[in-house]
Amino acid sequence: MTFCRRTSLSIRESREGPAGGHARRTVALLRARRFLRRGALAMALVAAGCAGPDVTPTNRRLELTTGAVPLAQPAPDQSDTGIILAFSGGGARSAAFGYGVLSALAEAPSPGGRGRRLADDVAVVAGVSGGAVLASYFALNGRAGLEDFRKRFLVHDVEASLRMSFSPPNILRGYRGGVNDLSGLPAWLDANLFKGATLGAVARPGRPRLVIHATDLYNRAPFIFDHTTFTAICSNYDDYPLAYAVAASAAVPVVFAPLTLRNFRTGCETLPPANTQAARPQPQGSLVSREYADALGRYEMAKDLNYLKLYDGGLVDGVGTQSLLHLMGRAAPEPLPMERALRLRHLLVIVVDASTRIGGDLSKTAESPRAPDAIVAAIDAMINIPNLQSFDALSDHLPAWRDRLVKWRCRVVVARRGCGDLDVDIVRLALSDISEPAPARRILGLHNRLSLKAEDVDFLADLGQRLLRAHPGYRRFLERINHGGPKVARAG
Repeated sequence: MTFCRRTSLSIRESREGPAGGHARRTVALLRARRFLRRGALAMALVAAGCAGPDVTPTNRRLELTTGAVPLAQPAPDQSDTGIILAFSGGGARSAAFGYGVLSALAEAPSPGGRGRRLADDVAVVAGVSGGAVLASYFALNGRAGLEDFRKRFLVHDVEASLRMSFSPPNILRGYRGGVNDLSGLPAWLDANLFKGATLGAVARPGRPRLVIHATDLYNRAPFIFDHTTFTAICSNYDDYPLAYAVAASAAVPVVFAPLTLRNFRTGCETLPPANTQAARPQPQGSLVSREYADALGRYEMAKDLNYLKLYDGGLVDGVGTQSLLHLMGRAAPEPLPMERALRLRHLLVIVVDASTRIGGDLSKTAESPRAPDAIVAAIDAMINIPNLQSFDALSDHLPAWRDRLVKWRCRVVVARRGCGDLDVDIVRLALSDISEPAPARRILGLHNRLSLKAEDVDFLADLGQRLLRAHPGYRRFLERINHGGPKVARAG
């Protein structure tokens, strides 16, 4: 702010410089006019940069009389097959790759019959950053919205509507909190994709459970957009704009200002802490799970935690698997919707990882890499091993989670025969596993941007389709749902 004031003052002083008797010659007048025009331009640039981003809190206080979460009623025509999808971050690259996976599921028949496809059997869809855009649109519109998603987002030049240039005003805006704010990506997403939809509109019976998260800078932990987290800050979940939640998950620091939430817990003490008790980890829970549960506890204590600043979810969980683990640590049947959990006999978890971690031109010469190349490679290096560890943790945890789910089903529906009949499998589809030289080089050239060329969208979508159809774990899953198979199967 001091810099902005001093710059504005210097420009104002330049305008008040010598005139009159000192401006006798025509050349001097022309020079003075040019100088003044440049000064006016500089002042306009400074004013643009000095305008701070709009970080108005985007949530409302919870009305305690409406704080109860209604139980979803069973929806008709549900099959006994379920799929959990997790889409990684990676901008439009991730959305296009995941779009291909969903397209393949949309073409595969479901054992539920009556025209159902496996895309209709998706019970949970999670996403981060660019993957959150796809996950949210699919959760809102289902299989019928896939074709529109390509036209409305994948081949649309989103960045044309944002401030993306490397210019003095943008540098100043970035320094003051973020180049793009509520008028940027959140407004674009709402106008072009979500049309005023809220988180409550997604949470409908028969629709997939949506799991998206951002990063809370205060806690250095995930902020999962669900009833439990919103209750912890005494905030209304159902009316929160879906576009804002997605934008928060994709808010890369500096390029985007944070999405700000107000913590209404102060003055909301009548809401008992037991509302978040379901999120507490079991005694044997991991340190990561304990830290997430402690973050919810800090929201409830309030004190100096008045405003939450939410940034890109990939900072703490780049593939969404850690968020699924957090939810699986709660009481069964989390994260499955109740009506789905009671019907399931076959469940497949598909992790779609669009990150690009290995390769590039950095090692071809001894020269120091340019700043953009070094930053991208450094960020990839920071999230590489944690993402792999998160997948390993989810894979290792599935058998225990499956057993707890079976016990819950057999307890809830005592008279139901076959409550223990449930097989669970997991597969991972990763762009970094592409070994053919030409496609691998092309993938590395598709950076974490919000806009892609149409031919690159088709290239990535085709990879998603082919990798899923060829995966041995997916083939075994198809064999089980169509012809029967082992009760429990595992895949990598």
